[in-house]
Amino acid sequence: MDSVTHIALGAVIGEAKLGREVGYKAALWGAAISTFPDLDVLLNPFLDSAHQLRFHRGFTHSFVFLLLASPVFGLLIQRFHREKYDIGWKPWAWVAFWSLLSHILIDVTTSYGTQIFEPFSSYPATIDSMFIIDPFYTSPLIAGIIISLLQKKDSKLRIWVPRVALLVSSLYIMVGLGIKAHVNQVFDASFKQQYGNYERLKTIPGPFTNLLWMGYIERNDSIYVSTYSLFDDNYHLNFNGIAKNSNLLEPWIDDYPVDVLNWFSMGYYIMEKSGNELYLHDLRFGRSDFWLSHNADFIWTNRFIFNEDSTNVVDFDRAIPILDSGVDNREQIWNRFLGIKPD
Repeated sequence: MDSVTHIALGAVIGEAKLGREVGYKAALWGAAISTFPDLDVLLNPFLDSAHQLRFHRGFTHSFVFLLLASPVFGLLIQRFHREKYDIGWKPWAWVAFWSLLSHILIDVTTSYGTQIFEPFSSYPATIDSMFIIDPFYTSPLIAGIIISLLQKKDSKLRIWVPRVALLVSSLYIMVGLGIKAHVNQVFDASFKQQYGNYERLKTIPGPFTNLLWMGYIERNDSIYVSTYSLFDDNYHLNFNGIAKNSNLLEPWIDDYPVDVLNWFSMGYYIMEKSGNELYLHDLRFGRSDFWLSHNADFIWTNRFIFNEDSTNVVDFDRAIPILDSGVDNREQIWNRFLGIKPD
């Protein structure tokens, strides 16, 4: 998730746990600890693109790190505040535990992939139920922490407001999981009716909402793409089949950068060759047109970098994932959100 969400969530957790005992410092520490796992990006200048991709959302996002770091944070914070607050290290450790756990679990709801089982497994866990920026999830947290911090230290609202904010945001996640189950059923039924069986299916929420979805269905060496809005008047989806061209990847499959890209994309990619250049497009992040026109740029594209004699892939250039904010594109996505299907 975005940094604002992590900060707001950690602040609300800190406030809910220790706001009445230590005041606003509980929210500050909760916010700081909640953002700590993402500091793994500070090592990026020392890593190539392949190792950056493998390292981010790695050990600092794992359950092992959570268990090891929580008591350490508790001891350090208590030592820092020992002259002013005599509450011991355990309450601070619990703030750290829940702040770190919230960071891990919220990241798992997105499509990026989080290595929660490191160092035992690098499996990128994801349930694809929330977009990386979702104002409907974040807004209750921001409102909760603002309202709570405006209260006096001994006010009962400093107990209930952050708890209500956490409850509302958690219910939003649960509703999103229910919506995703419905969306999966729609994609499954519509595809089988038109094409028959398939190998696997992935659905991903659209920009800023869980009411508009992208779906990717793999069959043979093709990916079939469609979009679905909860405001659609029927469950018939228009699929666009795209060749994966996985044969272009095979000669380099044992090269470490290629292995990382295949692992990161979870196999939801298409290969493209343009002249002497070779590209891997990660489909999970879609295209700038949200698949609503006939051609657009992919949001996440990787260009292979070969050694001097072109016998091995040694690294890759990575495109920065951004969304096209053009007026036409925004209008297309808004219409699709309302249930209007493209021609």
